[in-house]
Amino acid sequence: MGETKWPMPYKKGSVYFQYQVKDFDRAKKFYSEIMGFEITWDGGTDVGWAEFALPADGARLGINLIQEGEHRQGSGTLTLDVWDLDTCKTYLTEKGVDTSDIIDIPDMVSYFNLKDPEGNPIQIVADPRVKTEE
Repeated sequence: MGETKWPMPYKKGSVYFQYQVKDFDRAKKFYSEIMGFEITWDGGTDVGWAEFALPADGARLGINLIQEGEHRQGSGTLTLDVWDLDTCKTYLTEKGVDTSDIIDIPDMVSYFNLKDPEGNPIQIVADPRVKTEE
């Protein structure tokens, strides 16, 4: 037998990023209608869980409805890599989403930040728009 690559019996294609939300319907609308993620499972407010396909094979975002007083934000940030940063920023601004200015780190990355309606952080990244000359 060959060497085991992973120390745990992970299922390939089972990566989730989860946000806790207070307003389930508002979060669901934001991720499906504004961010354009396909809803792959929706248990509704009775179950308090919905899943969305992220733009990477097997990666999913889950939103988890929690009760008043239980909301706590973690330190994670949903980060999405895009082809055209300016187009994405314009699109989100037109949808009424408040975004930061684009930050350019020459030869490394360009990005901007936003928050979902629950205050959870999202970062949109792209290849660097600024490149130094050799």
